[in-house]
Amino acid sequence: MSIAVFGAGAVGAFFGALLVRGGQDVTFIARGEQLDALRAGGIRIRSLLLGDIAVPQVHAVARAADLGVVDIVLVSVKANQTAAILDDIAALVGPRTTIVTLQNGIDSDEVIAARFGAARVVPSVVYVGATVDRPGEVTHVAAGTIVIGSRIAGEERRIAELRDALAASGQPVRVSDDIQYERWQKLIWNAGFNTVSAITGRTPRDLVTQPETRAIVVAIMREVVAVARASGVMLQDEDVEPQLAWTDRAPAIRTSMMVDRERQRAMEVDALIGVIVSRGREHGVATPISETIYGLLKAIEAEPTEVRDPEWIPPPRDF
Repeated sequence: MSIAVFGAGAVGAFFGALLVRGGQDVTFIARGEQLDALRAGGIRIRSLLLGDIAVPQVHAVARAADLGVVDIVLVSVKANQTAAILDDIAALVGPRTTIVTLQNGIDSDEVIAARFGAARVVPSVVYVGATVDRPGEVTHVAAGTIVIGSRIAGEERRIAELRDALAASGQPVRVSDDIQYERWQKLIWNAGFNTVSAITGRTPRDLVTQPETRAIVVAIMREVVAVARASGVMLQDEDVEPQLAWTDRAPAIRTSMMVDRERQRAMEVDALIGVIVSRGREHGVATPISETIYGLLKAIEAEPTEVRDPEWIPPPRDF
């Protein structure tokens, strides 16, 4: 199958490079220094689990229109960038094209489905601790699993074909009968750790070690569970503890929002915590901790106001 990876950040570059190594026909749609690096020297993965992997030759283009229709589109841009790429994606989509959203959040596929049709879109959950340290180089420190599933009944054959194509990466690809449940499960961790790590600059392992920040993370996670249940997804409070236990054992990974803030890029604030606030309001579920965290992150993202000279003295008042 022909595969287009739209967005060659950490997730796209990691899985795309492994698919190239596995013999798949892959083209990356990238930009800037990352595009230049892919064209010049391919992709290098430095992985704690897989070792060093070099894929020295990859096909990369600046625009989807330079490629044309493909069998599979892997969308791996940040959730907050999805709406802006719809016109570009259109150049890749033909009658038999499947679009897979390798993105965070519980509703990242809805924007794409509204444009191209729900039957064409396959949501997923991606578990991969990866970052782009410099153009063309990916550091990988955790799992590398993709979970896929359809929101539409009767898609078993297409999902199985997609699973087999993605399995050429050599990484686990699992099919879920309830992909929304899987996505909410991941949101428990993302809403708690991605957000607080972005505010504090501390890794998830640091956050669980400090009792005060651990309590904040747990409170957010429980609000996610409450909102999920109100939305018809049967998470339980017991789903929180495994997330904490995994983080207690995990390496000192830097979350995607933490990295985005460090590099002064837009963060996935609405996809990872804003959705809890908005859906909580929709269903009448109180989310006070999530609302606080959301407000702080929105303030961080806002344009700074002008700072006055510290020696400035206001004029005297007339009495």
